[in-house]
Amino acid sequence: MANNFVDHKDRWLLIANGEFEYPILFIKSWLPFNAWYCNNYPQHRNKDRPILEEMKVDNNLFTTRIISLLQNSDEDSTIFQNNLVKLYSFLESYKVPNAIDNISFRSLNFRTNPTTSYIKSYRGHNYKVEIISPVQPYNYRIRVDILNPSGGNIFLYNHTKYDKSHLIADADFMQLSLTNKNIILEGLEKVNPKLKESLLVVRRNESLQTISNILFTNDTPLLAKAIIEVLYNIRCILFHGEIQPSKDNLKIYEPAFYMLKQLIKSLD
Repeated sequence: MANNFVDHKDRWLLIANGEFEYPILFIKSWLPFNAWYCNNYPQHRNKDRPILEEMKVDNNLFTTRIISLLQNSDEDSTIFQNNLVKLYSFLESYKVPNAIDNISFRSLNFRTNPTTSYIKSYRGHNYKVEIISPVQPYNYRIRVDILNPSGGNIFLYNHTKYDKSHLIADADFMQLSLTNKNIILEGLEKVNPKLKESLLVVRRNESLQTISNILFTNDTPLLAKAIIEVLYNIRCILFHGEIQPSKDNLKIYEPAFYMLKQLIKSLD
């Protein structure tokens, strides 16, 4: 992601001088949060990403508070949920940091893909695409097989990392039929370690009932992970100057600040 700090330096100076209130308040709120999680996860040596990944899955005060605010209907929960809806709406409207790589609850990589294997049978052939753990002396991370009815390999591919372009350029892959290629590529996308997922659902009975106007998933631990990821992403694009500092774009920091402020209170 390109860093726009230099390109937009005049606008960033306005932020530094207090022209825009909520980005500054968000930064001020992140600092005590940062101090809390670094203190509680010392094994990660102040590295934000591994700390936040562990926070998403363990039973800490911050994550459990998010879940509670999502599930309940008291005043605090209603305020939090309303700000979540506002943050969602602003992210959809303003496409930050840009339209290509925008942060969105509709398409977000917030966890390791739980699907590590894809199997399909078609016209007597068996297809398998899988993410595998490296075993010495090899260091393979991705394996693709096509087996004929007798169990023999008609295609075998191993590579040390997930890399779609590498597979497409493989000489043996290029010789396959279009059908075979499409099935393999479908499987490759299913096991993508950085698969983007939607936190919105289609059916009302699968949605979070405390929020009526946006169909967020009722899987509140999953939604909590996504909220942590979104807050961290908008923190990064602000700290690194990657968001174009327009009045509309910076609106996202109003609901984000109020959400973070509520959550920080649970850490006392």
